[in-house]
Amino acid sequence: MWKLAVTPLAFLLLTAPGVLSQCRPGDNCKLPDCRCWDDTQLPGSLAASDIPQMVIVSFEYGINSANVDSYLELFDGITNPNGCQPKATFFPTELNTDFTVIKSLYDGKHEIAMTTPTGAIPLDADEWKKAFSDMKAKISGAGVPESEVIGTRGPELYCGGNDQFDSIKENKLVYDSTCVTLEYTDKNTFLWPFTYDYIENTPECTIGKTPTMAYPGMWQFLVADLTFKGTKCASPSACSLEIVDSQDAFDFFYNSFALHYEGTTKAPFILYIDPLWLSVEHQRQGTKQFLEFIRAAFDDTWIVTTQQALAWIQTPVASVNATDFQPWEC
Repeated sequence: MWKLAVTPLAFLLLTAPGVLSQCRPGDNCKLPDCRCWDDTQLPGSLAASDIPQMVIVSFEYGINSANVDSYLELFDGITNPNGCQPKATFFPTELNTDFTVIKSLYDGKHEIAMTTPTGAIPLDADEWKKAFSDMKAKISGAGVPESEVIGTRGPELYCGGNDQFDSIKENKLVYDSTCVTLEYTDKNTFLWPFTYDYIENTPECTIGKTPTMAYPGMWQFLVADLTFKGTKCASPSACSLEIVDSQDAFDFFYNSFALHYEGTTKAPFILYIDPLWLSVEHQRQGTKQFLEFIRAAFDDTWIVTTQQALAWIQTPVASVNATDFQPWEC
């Protein structure tokens, strides 16, 4: 049988670390378990016009009876195209959290992910491991199955690099949504969530440390910086000085949403909302108006949890078939 002859030089080229470590879409990295950060092909090889626009609403810090209604009221009277009420992703701390409320949210089909127990940034690898281990135990102890707690976010959107991701791996988590990007914030550069199977040239996190080791199967949901009236901010609260009324709050979110919706990638739009943002009445009203409007005006837009978004990325379906997509059912 004829065989391809491999010269010593060719062997060295094929086995060089740079070649083996390079992520090649559809070759050494395929859905559902791997996606290259710079993959230019959209999930499912779909055209942008055929992709449902996902909006991921996420809350964090203490969750209790005093503030949970302000979160849930945002979804009152709103339904997704399949008639189901939208759900959110919660990243609770142990501090100021009532875990009976957490169990109630889970029973209501919201996603329970986690951050550190106190909302403080761990100082080293041991602190990251203990923080995530303690939080997962606390949440599962409240009646949320361990297998359903798959996501994390570093406090204050601070990425802990390898220390954080070692803890994510050790605690059998699946995704992170901490890494803030200043670079990929344009309608033609928004990135789809990717995995850290291959680390070469992955986006730098602008807050904290970027992972420098490979973590196969570990997903990153980048948080793109928002811009309003010339001010850039990782969280809406950081732009509050520019928001003077509910129309400003509406425009603030809608302008960023439109960049995603009209862009070439149609990547998910992540809303990172902390308690401080909703404590201001006109900001709360503008947020509610924004969510109501995008659901009334765009029949291919869905408000989903991070876990629901990941399910679609791993097994994508065209927008016309999304109403029958099982992970998005009521």
